[in-house]
Amino acid sequence: MGIINRVLLFFYSLFFGIFCLGVVLLVFNIVPERVLLNEYQYAVAQWQTGAVAGVVFLISIHLFFCSFSGKGNKDTSSGDIILVHGNAGEVNVSLNAVKMMIERISTGVRGVRDVKVKSVLRHDKEKGDYLMLDIKINVGQERSIAAISDDIRTQAGKYLSEIACINNYEVAVSVAEIVSGVVVKKKRLK
Repeated sequence: MGIINRVLLFFYSLFFGIFCLGVVLLVFNIVPERVLLNEYQYAVAQWQTGAVAGVVFLISIHLFFCSFSGKGNKDTSSGDIILVHGNAGEVNVSLNAVKMMIERISTGVRGVRDVKVKSVLRHDKEKGDYLMLDIKINVGQERSIAAISDDIRTQAGKYLSEIACINNYEVAVSVAEIVSGVVVKKKRLK
């Protein structure tokens, strides 16, 4: 359960706890009946009562459906690290480093004009931890899309398994745009 749902559940439980305390006070006649009727008539005449009841109803429905949701995959993406086991010990590799390297590799493939990579580390109980790479490319018309995609998958797989020593990964390549015309790549000064 996420932090937002925990906060909602806290206030929801607090609200119904106070409501139940009020019912107990009514049952033991601690609050006089005339005061109760006066407060009831006042509350029913206010539009805010309906708004609060509607919000509590929506929170109830939300928490009801949250109770049926299973534990899905936990995804992490930004500053996380992958633990790589070497001969002399363990090494931490950041996802950002892997992402930047896959972008460079994909940009070097003939026919690719622009690349955007999304890297996500998934924690799954059945498969274990694995890296998912979603590579979105803009391609030219000089080569077939299948050949470009195969080259990217091959080179990315070679980098991940041989250089980064990451064996549990999935690579998805999708074409965002097909551009026409000849592009002359200019070298950038760094």
